[in-house]
Amino acid sequence: MRTKVKRTRAVGAGLLAALLAALLVACGGDDSTDGTSADDSGAPTEVAIGTTTWIGYGPLWIADDQGFDLDNGVDIKMVNFTTDQDLESGYAGGKFQGFSIATNNQIRLADLDIDFEVVLMEDFSLTADSIVSCNPQIKSIDDLAGAKVAFEELSVSDLLLRYALEQAGIGFDEIEYVPIPAADAGTAAVAGKVDVAVTYEPYLQAALDEGDDCKIIFSAEERPGLISDPLSFSPDFIESNPDAVVGVLRAWDDAVEFYNSNTEEAQAIVAEAVGEKPDALASSFDGIKLFSLQESQDFLENDFVPLWDDIGQIMVDQGQIEEVPDAEDHLNTDMGQQALEG
Repeated sequence: MRTKVKRTRAVGAGLLAALLAALLVACGGDDSTDGTSADDSGAPTEVAIGTTTWIGYGPLWIADDQGFDLDNGVDIKMVNFTTDQDLESGYAGGKFQGFSIATNNQIRLADLDIDFEVVLMEDFSLTADSIVSCNPQIKSIDDLAGAKVAFEELSVSDLLLRYALEQAGIGFDEIEYVPIPAADAGTAAVAGKVDVAVTYEPYLQAALDEGDDCKIIFSAEERPGLISDPLSFSPDFIESNPDAVVGVLRAWDDAVEFYNSNTEEAQAIVAEAVGEKPDALASSFDGIKLFSLQESQDFLENDFVPLWDDIGQIMVDQGQIEEVPDAEDHLNTDMGQQALEG
């Protein structure tokens, strides 16, 4: 399980039942926030977005702190969750209009026939998620056959490892899997309990600092987007409040511009939002890419479907899903185009 520094993306055993139960509640209840719109006074439209405390969602907190949301006619309310499972159940139950969560999580929601539309690519985790070897005999992914590898099953670490093994032509059954949470995997590798760990910042840097022989042998930047986060909204909310969705996208873009021009101040805002000191997150900030609205639009129009399919196929191979859902059923590029035209 990921700590508050980063999102917990492991799959709970009861996820399917929880989400289906939430859907039943949504169908019978009247507390859904879909359909929210600005009142007659012209007040900003309140938009609730479910998140976990991952720094890749930082521009949303920056927008709220700097008032970029109000400048664009919306009032963003972050609804924070400790686990992805709770966030997913909350969205399925209609508790908020939008959500930020990893691409693989969104694929799983699509597989469960939960409807949503991706409108923005927020971030890529690049070197912030990596595979580290503390065995001097294992110098690359090509050396992993027979190695003891610690990672968290059905998490983004699992996704990263399986992709790396595929690139090296090594079967999953050729390694020795040691189930250890990502927060502890690096420590196990440093202690010599395993040869290799799949982990993320700040635990990755801690392993590199503490282990004399520890080194990165593969990172998420080898397949940009493999570990990534889109922003999605319910189709009902998009249909009834397109101006609000456009406002959120413009507020995000303003916040990314602020981040790029006032990086130290922006990182301090994000660090406070996730309950950490900026220095503790320095390596994490260095290991991610935040997308401007134009960059997101270009990616969604040209590269999102292949990325979705790649990740989905890995999930099929893992046994998480039986087939890859159609990405086009959950992709909306109209909102981004409208936001850019304003």
